[in-house]
Amino acid sequence: MMNRQIHRGYIEGYYGRLLSFKDRHQLLGTLHDLSMDSYLYAPKEDVFHRFDWRRPYPEDWCANFAAFCAAARAKQIRILAGIAPGLDFAFDDDKDDTVALRVKAEQLAKAGADGLVLMFDDISADLAVFGRAGISEGQAHARLASWLQEETGCPVFLVPRLYADEVEGDHSAYASDLNQNMAEDIGVFTCGVTIVAEKISLPDKAGILADKLRQPLIIWDNLYCNDYCPRRLFTGEWTGRKEADPILLNGTGMPETDKLLLGLMAGKDRKVLFAKAGVPEAFAHIEYCLWHPVFSGQPRAAALPDPQGVLEALEELLWQWKGQLAREWYPYLFGLKGDLLIAGGDMENERIYKTQTNALASVLTKQHLPALSVDSSGS
Repeated sequence: MMNRQIHRGYIEGYYGRLLSFKDRHQLLGTLHDLSMDSYLYAPKEDVFHRFDWRRPYPEDWCANFAAFCAAARAKQIRILAGIAPGLDFAFDDDKDDTVALRVKAEQLAKAGADGLVLMFDDISADLAVFGRAGISEGQAHARLASWLQEETGCPVFLVPRLYADEVEGDHSAYASDLNQNMAEDIGVFTCGVTIVAEKISLPDKAGILADKLRQPLIIWDNLYCNDYCPRRLFTGEWTGRKEADPILLNGTGMPETDKLLLGLMAGKDRKVLFAKAGVPEAFAHIEYCLWHPVFSGQPRAAALPDPQGVLEALEELLWQWKGQLAREWYPYLFGLKGDLLIAGGDMENERIYKTQTNALASVLTKQHLPALSVDSSGS
């Protein structure tokens, strides 16, 4: 089994997209070419990973996952397999759930996973189940992680519910409980002060958990992730991070796009990287529209210095650029064109009705939608 030391890698951890194993194998090739060492399998759209976590994976999936793990091992890439039981784990009556968790974990480890990631991100802040169990949330998560590592003999990592300072909860108490109840060698993922960090480094700019935990930390980087804003795409420089920190990049779920973003993370020259991927020179005229997200605390998005130049470049990119990457970016480029036309007052109402949702079209055209009604009969 490989050691648990992480430096750079990829997270398949987003909502809304689910890669094929063919896609995953291609990403392994990119990770290998970039001398990266880790791949975290944790897609929210895999029902066996999260929504129906108690149910074992089907045999055919396990065979594909085993082949994936074997290919990764040949490339010296560590596969971390996530299990996310936090939606409904019965901490107040956990006998059946601990059995189900162990079975699922052993299934993934047997297939070749080098580590298991116990995940409690993006779940309710309701702490009632812990009160019924007579323990705190931090104690419950810490003890379950330590138990899972002892039971399986496989390295375990934790994604805490309080993975960023802006997530609701008592971070200091949670960190104290992890310190007191969790094995010291269980690595903890953090996004830092904010879920999407403009700058993050260990330990000085990574939030309360990073400041207080004695366990090793790994940065979960959402810089380019767009599942929370699926009409937007980010392709700007990978900045505000330190080369020495262990960090995994949560991608977009678009394979060709994610290969480019991993290249940016690896420090490749952006112009050279994009040119090799076949991105036309016209993209340079619009790239500032697709640079970085608006980070927490920023008052507003930056103004566009040259809307007309962007529109002219978009004409080439939309209609003359072909290939898989162009297809991945088409919805974002087309959406950008529409937004610019609307912002400039150059889109007629009829076109707005055709291209926008009813809710947004009503705002843009200053029309009022009828009040929404709910049929309580269920029909």
